Amino acid sequence: MKLSDYVIDFLAKRGTTHAFGISGGAAVHLFESVARNPNMDYICSQHEQSAAISADGYSRSTGRMGVAITTSGPGATNLLTGVCCSYYDSVPTLMLTGQVATHRLKGDRPVRQVGFQETDVLSIYSTVTKYAAQIRDPNVTRYELEKAWYMATEGRPGPVLIDIPDDLQRANVEHGTMRSFSIPHDASAFPLENAIEELLGLLQQSRRPVLVLGGGLATPRLDVDLEKIVAALGAPVALSWAGLDQLQHANPLRVGPFGVYGPRLGNYAVQNADLLVCLGTRLSQNLTGGILPSFARAAKIAMVDASPGEMDKFDGRGIDVHLRVHARLNDFFARLLPRLAEYRAPGYEEWHKKIAHWRNTLPTDRPRRPKDSAGFVDAYDFIDALSDSVPTGEDVFVDTGGNLTWTCNGFRVKPGQKVLSAWNNTPMGYALPAAIGASVFNRTKPVTCIIGDGGLMLCLGELATLVKHRLPIRVVLFNNHGHGIQKQTLETWLGGHYVGVHPDSGLAFTDFPKIAAAMGFKVVSITSSANISRQLRKAYSYEGPIFVNVEINRDQKLYPVVKFGFPLEEQLPPMDPDTIEREMVVGRYEPKSSSSSHVETAGV
Repeated sequence: MKLSDYVIDFLAKRGTTHAFGISGGAAVHLFESVARNPNMDYICSQHEQSAAISADGYSRSTGRMGVAITTSGPGATNLLTGVCCSYYDSVPTLMLTGQVATHRLKGDRPVRQVGFQETDVLSIYSTVTKYAAQIRDPNVTRYELEKAWYMATEGRPGPVLIDIPDDLQRANVEHGTMRSFSIPHDASAFPLENAIEELLGLLQQSRRPVLVLGGGLATPRLDVDLEKIVAALGAPVALSWAGLDQLQHANPLRVGPFGVYGPRLGNYAVQNADLLVCLGTRLSQNLTGGILPSFARAAKIAMVDASPGEMDKFDGRGIDVHLRVHARLNDFFARLLPRLAEYRAPGYEEWHKKIAHWRNTLPTDRPRRPKDSAGFVDAYDFIDALSDSVPTGEDVFVDTGGNLTWTCNGFRVKPGQKVLSAWNNTPMGYALPAAIGASVFNRTKPVTCIIGDGGLMLCLGELATLVKHRLPIRVVLFNNHGHGIQKQTLETWLGGHYVGVHPDSGLAFTDFPKIAAAMGFKVVSITSSANISRQLRKAYSYEGPIFVNVEINRDQKLYPVVKFGFPLEEQLPPMDPDTIEREMVVGRYEPKSSSSSHVETAGV
């Protein structure tokens, strides 16, 4: 069997149905092997960055291994941004990079390159993959594939890479003669029964608990009834953006998102809690804000995480993690569920009343609805209508910047919906290729892709990929004619001295509806508040690829937001200090001293 055939057959037998990439001289055998395998197909991206992102989106949506294939040199290096998305968000993907023939590898010779388009990809990717290896002997192919697959999925998942020289792709191999990889013994790193008893004890003692659900619950998605678990624990639930779809909007315990760009309700619940139970979240700086000692300052914090470093990283930096449970969430829930059968949660009545009071009292910070003749719509008005339009069970991929902020803070999640983005790397241009990756697996199931004009410019060519395959993707363009989040940052810190944030300050955009129409899309435009729902009904009744151009107020702010140097409860636009004093259960934050208060760079 040809080695490249063996590699692709290995993937197909484990459930991978598609590979994404661009062919090249050092990858022709891998692509040809995909083409001849009856259980796999290939999708030609317009850029290798998009190929890695499509593999990422495929994995997030289907739960199967996402695969990208590229040639050597620039083909391999172009994968980097997409690989980072998978690495930082714990998404298992496999990158197969072609390489120059073994006799053309420079090895230890003091030259930059021997083979044409030779690049040392292992050095480049070693810090953003869980495992990276180069095959130098055909007989280790099985071992390397099995090890890479194991590494991608064990513990905290992530991407892996295998570099295969061109001459070895053509080599003959025999399965029976290749050595296999032995899975290491998985010793329990933490006595879970004791940890669960301590956690339930903390919940019993608490008066103002908050459960925090994060993206770790989605990588991989767990086969547990979170609604049932949340109901049994009885505490209010705050969500990171990455955990947005873990609890549907209608759940009465759902407080909503929180963080630097989060709504005030979630921030007030977290900041006034006396216990935070963090499941699947690393508490990034976008959640904690820039002043670490101000975060949930009256709360004991319990974290469950497969990576101990995510719990230890706060030591000496202003946040104390009281209970650290080193475990994968599926193992944790397997031990927790039997205990919950007999657990009786406190009612937390006063706490729920306080949160209900905040829900009705705190500002929503939504601007006044624009006139129907304004030529644009309010982003939150549009998200309200979009929430009604996106069907139950549909995946929603979101890019970054303003479109991500408005969507995560305003979208009402229905049962079975997934809201997906590159949460921690957040490159512009993620949502479209990721949606393509999700859509190719089941071409009868529509996908919604929300992207900004800045992000679409970085992946514009992938519109052609979408149309070629007639994928049922609704591309929703938030067209505010600039990089809105950066524009607001310059207004906050540099007095509105705009550089590179809209056409007047250096950006170049195109006429997106015309480009989409030229590529073969049906195009719908939304320019008036009065026709949002009607135009969305038209778009969502169409079965093929559709492009929805939404004209967003180019001056709309991303409010509320924490300005650097302030705690989460003090967002812009500023509330009256007396009101903050009255509403804060734990009182206003008083910094101790510059020497004892650790500050992270976060916020606008």
